[in-house]
Amino acid sequence: MNLEQEERLLLAQQRRGYRRLCFVPALEQGFVEHRVQRISRRLLLIVSTAIVFQLIYTALDLLLIPLTVSLSLVPLRALGILGVLAAFVYCRRPQRPPRRVLLAYIGAYALNGACVAVIIHLCWLQGVAMPYDGLFLILLFGYVLLGVSFRAVSLAAWGFCILFLALGLLLTDPGGALAYQGLFLLCANLIGSGGAYLQEHGQRGAWLNLRLLDLARQRAEADDARKLRLLAAASHDLRQPLNAMGLYAQHLLEQSQEPDLRRVSARLATSVEQLSRLLQSLLDYTRLTLPGGVQAKLEVFALRPLLERLSGETKREAELQGVELDLHCADLWVRSDPLLLERVLRNLLNNALRHAQARRVTLSAREDAAGVLLQVADDGRGLSTQEQAQVFEEFRQLDNPGRNAERGLGLGLAIVQQLATLLEHPLQLESRPGQGACFGLRLPRAAVAEWPPAKPVGSALRGRVLLLEDDEAGREALSGLLRRWGCEVWACADLPAALACLAEAAPQLLISDYRLAANEDGLRAIERLREELGNMLPALLISADISPELQERCIPAHVTLLGKPLLPARLRQALAVLLPAAEKASEQVVGSE
Repeated sequence: MNLEQEERLLLAQQRRGYRRLCFVPALEQGFVEHRVQRISRRLLLIVSTAIVFQLIYTALDLLLIPLTVSLSLVPLRALGILGVLAAFVYCRRPQRPPRRVLLAYIGAYALNGACVAVIIHLCWLQGVAMPYDGLFLILLFGYVLLGVSFRAVSLAAWGFCILFLALGLLLTDPGGALAYQGLFLLCANLIGSGGAYLQEHGQRGAWLNLRLLDLARQRAEADDARKLRLLAAASHDLRQPLNAMGLYAQHLLEQSQEPDLRRVSARLATSVEQLSRLLQSLLDYTRLTLPGGVQAKLEVFALRPLLERLSGETKREAELQGVELDLHCADLWVRSDPLLLERVLRNLLNNALRHAQARRVTLSAREDAAGVLLQVADDGRGLSTQEQAQVFEEFRQLDNPGRNAERGLGLGLAIVQQLATLLEHPLQLESRPGQGACFGLRLPRAAVAEWPPAKPVGSALRGRVLLLEDDEAGREALSGLLRRWGCEVWACADLPAALACLAEAAPQLLISDYRLAANEDGLRAIERLREELGNMLPALLISADISPELQERCIPAHVTLLGKPLLPARLRQALAVLLPAAEKASEQVVGSE
């Protein structure tokens, strides 16, 4: 039965009602299983209470009534306890039918009630005035604590009460005392049965509502999963041509000699980069709004190398805009997700450079009593109190009323706020008009660990690259750009072709798209190529959908992950690190031989 069919049954059952305390068979089975689960959760408590109840009364029998009489009652007390233990063992068995569990459970209760009824009459026959109030306690126990169905508990309770009255008619002289006792038990059962009916009626209504809520939750989760799949597919399909456009634009810009052609090429490259950033912002924001779309992977890492790299990458843009970028950071270690934290800082730096109208931007980190305070401050126009409440709103740009696309979509700070919430890093904003703004993040401090080795960075790009890309336009654009930068490139459309040209290429660096044809996985393709070569070559994986799971797979595989659309400057920076490392590794291999 699928979700829609179950929902229709639940709604129809709500409309029809359930005065007879019975659902249609398809729903009744589910409710019985739910009741058994509830009983299983408190089974130990109920069983312990029942056994303690019998043991206390056994001790009272031995203390308060003649020994011969009390000893005659012990077998009946023991029978009740054994019945409870047997039911407990059976109910705890795995793969037991739910209805049989309920039968064993209520059977143990009925057995204890019958034992108490017989014990009372056995005492009376031996001249001991045993009060019949014990039956009332058994009734109270069943109607209040057991949690079984109205029919089951009523049948058991009425059964041992009738047994008590029948034994009274057979073994004693019927009279006013027995009539009074029967009337009392009749009233107690009527009250208990009415309460049990109302209780089960409420439980069934609550179960129907809970099932409808659960179905709504499952449908919402299914919709979110569908949106995530749609987002991943759209992300890949949109970024593929956009990635090729950006690479072709950069290739055209570097090859252009005529001033007019270079100007057009530069504008084309800028437009493609703007489009890439806008698409990235939209996709990132959409992913963040979906439950489970982004998950934080917390780890301990050194903060200063991350800030130095971000400062170095941003310094060129700051110089073009006439902004001085300063960095102040001690040797601090923090616990966070470095990838998500980098995205937060990039957005804050871009916001300060593009929108603050500042002459100086400062990226700093310092330690205090509460942890590590990470700040991005500027000396720009500042924000009023009203503007501070608006800057984190989606698609809000205070200084861009004309919606100039060159200045983004107004999602940067909204993404910052969502990521800060996801990372559980309190976000602060301090600003006054004309006195700049300061965005702060409070990070948890971590113990000092081993510093990561510094990566060599070379300015010249030279080396042999094996490229695996199934998209023809993207393959031609990327291979052409790599050759333009001085690399020797062997471009392949699939893994068999890449394996075939391994001996000729003798690559120093592997570059692969993540989603290849025929459901091939670029990361597995890199591992296969490394196995064939017998060498852990540096590798670069390009993906349109950078999920936390993919990032988690790339880290132990020592694969650098870049997102599509590729920004040429970011690609060149990655190659500047990977190719010298590959050359150094090759020299070490040759030296060892």
